[in-house]
Amino acid sequence: MKKIFVYITSCLILMSACTGTRLLPKDERLYTGATLKLVKQGSIQGKRQLDLEITSVIKPRPNKTLFGIFRPKLWLYEVAGKPKRKNGLKAMLRRQGEPPVLFSNVNPVTTASFIKNRLENSGYFYSTVTYEVKETKRKAFVNYTAVLTDPYIIDSVIFPNDADELTTLIHQSESNTLLHNSQLYNLNLIKAERERIDLFLKNNGYFYFSPDYLVFHADTGRGNKKIALTLSVKDEAPPKSLRRYRINKILIDPGYTLVADSIRHRDTLLVDGKYFIETDSSLRPVVVTSSVYFKHNKFYERRDHDRTLRRLMGVGIFKYVNIKFTNEYIGDTAFLDVYISLTQLHKISLNAQLLGISKSTNYAGPGLDLSFRNRNIFRGSELFILGLQTGFETQIAKKIPGQASLGSLNISTSAKLYFPRFIPFHFSTSSYFVPKTKVELGYEQIFHFNYFTLNNTQALFGYFWNESDTKTHELNPLFINYVAVTNTTSKFDSLIEQNILLKKNFQQQFIIGSQYSYTLNTQLKKELGSQFYFKGTAEIAGNLINIVNTTVSGKKSNPENPSTLFGSPYSQYTRFDIDGRYFYSHKGNNKIATRVIGGIGIPYGNSSSLPYIKQFFIGGSNSIRAFRSRTLGPGSTPSPSADTISFFEQSGDLKLEMNAEYRFGIISIVKGAVFTDIGNIWLIHDDPSRPLGQFTPDFYKELAVGAGAGLRFDASFIVVRLDFSFPLRKPWLPETKRWVINQIDFTNPVWLNDNLVLNIAIGYPF
Repeated sequence: MKKIFVYITSCLILMSACTGTRLLPKDERLYTGATLKLVKQGSIQGKRQLDLEITSVIKPRPNKTLFGIFRPKLWLYEVAGKPKRKNGLKAMLRRQGEPPVLFSNVNPVTTASFIKNRLENSGYFYSTVTYEVKETKRKAFVNYTAVLTDPYIIDSVIFPNDADELTTLIHQSESNTLLHNSQLYNLNLIKAERERIDLFLKNNGYFYFSPDYLVFHADTGRGNKKIALTLSVKDEAPPKSLRRYRINKILIDPGYTLVADSIRHRDTLLVDGKYFIETDSSLRPVVVTSSVYFKHNKFYERRDHDRTLRRLMGVGIFKYVNIKFTNEYIGDTAFLDVYISLTQLHKISLNAQLLGISKSTNYAGPGLDLSFRNRNIFRGSELFILGLQTGFETQIAKKIPGQASLGSLNISTSAKLYFPRFIPFHFSTSSYFVPKTKVELGYEQIFHFNYFTLNNTQALFGYFWNESDTKTHELNPLFINYVAVTNTTSKFDSLIEQNILLKKNFQQQFIIGSQYSYTLNTQLKKELGSQFYFKGTAEIAGNLINIVNTTVSGKKSNPENPSTLFGSPYSQYTRFDIDGRYFYSHKGNNKIATRVIGGIGIPYGNSSSLPYIKQFFIGGSNSIRAFRSRTLGPGSTPSPSADTISFFEQSGDLKLEMNAEYRFGIISIVKGAVFTDIGNIWLIHDDPSRPLGQFTPDFYKELAVGAGAGLRFDASFIVVRLDFSFPLRKPWLPETKRWVINQIDFTNPVWLNDNLVLNIAIGYPF
């Protein structure tokens, strides 16, 4: 206990130095931030959004803190001092730190005027803003108070009369206006309305128009805090912005380079009303022209512009796409000539990558990935990839009692072909995105030393397409897996003879079925405070083969005497799983991340269990981290003991898992997290070898719970993660003793050895 007391005291002394005030210049105070108080009689409409807008102008930002007290980045900056060398250790530490934010650089008067401006932009005219500075010997803090008046309300919105073609179109867009009577006056909303009208006009030929040419006049003379808004086009708008343009000539250069000859000296083909410059015969013109949505004599539309850019980039063979316009006038008609310059990627490429393999089973090792790519193999922008991968993995954490030491060598090869269209038939999708047809073949050998060699042959035919920026569909009408175990040793043979389930899992078998998945992902929209990810997958296998087999042979499927295909049994099952995630960002890089996973697989007909590669597992570095991978469940089945081999047994037909993390920045690329994980797996059918594993209405009593903390070294291109976790609830214990929180003792070496789990992994868990 004495050592622990000394250690804790030392940590507190070190952390107290991280407050960052010790090395401040003389007579300076550290600025520690500000508060904002909104005062108004009655409720404040849209208070949360108003808070966000006003807070954004309160500057400067104070130094980042840890737990609201310690400032490690400021401490690091001050400890480094002034380095003598640009590339020395002190210089590196100083760059990773933060200079102190001094109160002498804070201007509360200016900030108060900015707050008042934001209030007026939100309709709270004539509000007052005051401030009060709170000072100590080494720190200073500012309290801002805004006393709000009643806000101004939009009483009417008047669009221009139909005086000409432009104002007629503006008037036609009125039904979609963002401004309505009884709304609070809001300058941002008025700006958004101008941008909406501008986009509407650009989709109707007004190529040179701009939202800056629209103005809303506000009339507050009606009294009672009412505002009448009148829209008009500015008198100083350039003449060409008031003209409506049609598309004239469309010229496409598929081989553009900075040193290319002038396009006037090369031959062109007229394809679908578009001029295609002949550079060589390596690319069929229709591949490009079908992705260009401009049409001769049609009014310019911004949506056609955007679709063309996205489709051409999505084709997959162009490095750069540039669209330029020049205007000309024929009589009273205004035209745009369209010049599309395309710079191609290299057709052939070879790639070699050294890999670091990290799995949730605590196995890791080096790997090598070699690939050959042809981006235009059939002159239609088809992508062909031939790959060869090899890797070695071994257990990096302490050996689990009862688990086989399954270090392995993996060698696999694959051939993949992607078409930028649907084959053999066509159906329409969003024209902003290029649909893909994929054909994949693969063969993999996994050499498990001292046990067996696993051979897996794979084939797949399918489609994937984007419905929008956030929605993706993937449909695989046919996938085939043929799994066979060869070169078994006597040690492995004796193991599977003792366990019927193991023997069924490792018998050679066909898996032939179909799969569909839908993904909704808003994580790329960084501007959203809340982000979502959802993926749902449905899979069915063996039904069509079973119908044919039953019709031809007249034999009814029976898992005890299964029907075969080419002498090997085939699997028959239905499987569904979902993965839902929610992320909430706040205070810079801090984030709350949550996840729910659910899955169920039902074997029937020709199968009594799911194929091993389709079963559900739980635990490990990307799951419930307090329990090592595949050692948890099903149900309240006891944890493996030292006298049993268990690696292949801890699987189930049904899975439920929930995770929650709080992620926060520490210093530079070093980030931290605290987390909790809950879940388990269960069996659908009764299994005599695992009588405690079947799913029941009391399943919630068998949920495992773990918690922990971790460090993440996030260098953007790679994330190395260290998570320390420990169990809070063990479902295999007697029901009244499953919660083990009272047993936690970080000072006890025996408890640490039995319960503390270190997970080393690449990337975030979700």
